[in-house]
Amino acid sequence: MMTQVQSLLIALAIIVLSLMFLAPRVAHPTQPTVLLNETVVLTQNDYETQYNLALNKGDQLQIQVSGNGQLVNLAAAQQNSPTVKLLDQEAQTFYNFEWTVPQNGPYVFTVSADMGATATIVITRT
Repeated sequence: MMTQVQSLLIALAIIVLSLMFLAPRVAHPTQPTVLLNETVVLTQNDYETQYNLALNKGDQLQIQVSGNGQLVNLAAAQQNSPTVKLLDQEAQTFYNFEWTVPQNGPYVFTVSADMGATATIVITRT
């Protein structure tokens, strides 16, 4: 059986080890990495723009797209399979969601607007 002294020493060791591992994270928290922050003017003649990002499987992305009051569309596909949409969002004025990258490789993000819009896309790795 453990004595009170042994139990106290074990508890103290757990606390000290926890502080050693957590203190650097508390003092210097990891900041999200901005991968893309662009604003584009979409018109009826130039109604879409594409952005390429090299991503890794398991990357956690925060994706925000704003049409500044106008309807915009967002699609994402792997560059080698552009017709297979992994994201396909249509006709919203604002998107804000998390997405986990399914595979390693280059991805193409397409922002479009049927009627024209000034769109802003922000993608961060969290």
